[in-house]
Amino acid sequence: MALNIGFDRRVKLEWLDAAAWKAATETDIAEIRKYLDDFLQSECRSREARRKTLTVLTRIWVRIPQKHRSLQERALGILTEDGPDTRLWLHWGMTLVAYPFFRDIADIIGRLLTLQNEVSLDQIYRRLAERWGERSTVRRASQRVVRSMVDWGVLQDTAVKGVYIPAAKKGPAGASVQLWFLEALLYSESTQAVILHQLPKLPSAFPFHLDISVANIRQSKRFEIQRQGLDLDMITIVNR
Repeated sequence: MALNIGFDRRVKLEWLDAAAWKAATETDIAEIRKYLDDFLQSECRSREARRKTLTVLTRIWVRIPQKHRSLQERALGILTEDGPDTRLWLHWGMTLVAYPFFRDIADIIGRLLTLQNEVSLDQIYRRLAERWGERSTVRRASQRVVRSMVDWGVLQDTAVKGVYIPAAKKGPAGASVQLWFLEALLYSESTQAVILHQLPKLPSAFPFHLDISVANIRQSKRFEIQRQGLDLDMITIVNR
């Protein structure tokens, strides 16, 4: 059975802003959808295009599974308290959790950028096909995700079509934002436990400068750290 891609639209940062800010002030999903539908009228003239875009936006910020509800609520609290400087951290974290397809693309790009200075759509697609299959829908969706990343300011176009370079890393952010972000990273991983010192270095976090100390992570009540062997600490989310 083919995996569900879900994130198959180009999404602008200001659309995510609108979804998040509305979710922070309104609990009725129908009202949020109506607001976003009106908001997108000038950008997505096709009713079907708006419907698909609304599906992406609401899955990230509104239609949240119970197990991720606390993550969303704390993100909305950070957004209203800290303001726009932290918005990309929050959007990125919530999107990683909502869409494994997005997470896989972020992971691929992050891994490639540790080896080279640029990435191409062909490189991304070849690696995606190993998990998601060689489907035209995968190719189209990956193009739209990458274009979204360009709009969000984490990738930049080059003179060669389909080839991108990373933008300057975002941050640093405050400890509370980084701890929240690490929790989102851990939720987005397919495994429940990650080596502690590797968590801030996960490839899917490539756009961000994480400088939080291990001591701060250990003090957080959101994580549990267990020693394995002589010197290997594994980190998990409490009551995941």
